Amino acid sequence: MNEAEPIDPKLAFTVASVWREERISCPHPHLLQSWLAGGLQGGAQEFLTFHLQDSKCPYCNAVLDELRSRDAAAKSTVLEDLRDRLLRSTVAALRKTRA
Repeated sequence: MNEAEPIDPKLAFTVASVWREERISCPHPHLLQSWLAGGLQGGAQEFLTFHLQDSKCPYCNAVLDELRSRDAAAKSTVLEDLRDRLLRSTVAALRKTRA
């Protein structure tokens, strides 16, 4: 192939584009959950921080957004349950003291 011939766009790719498209460096969602909870150390933590914040992987950041939403919903449910139990126990205690 000489320099005058154009490169077929189907053959034009970079290592970065292959890694991005095939998600070669994307970790399993369990690792993303551990990173989010602060449960990773050393090289694993450094890699995930780089992958998410420096490389800005759109796929993994979308997974993180989903994990954060699930965590927020779970915390909300737990807090609502706690509030309801406290309210019921308070009402029961007040009824006992009035009787």
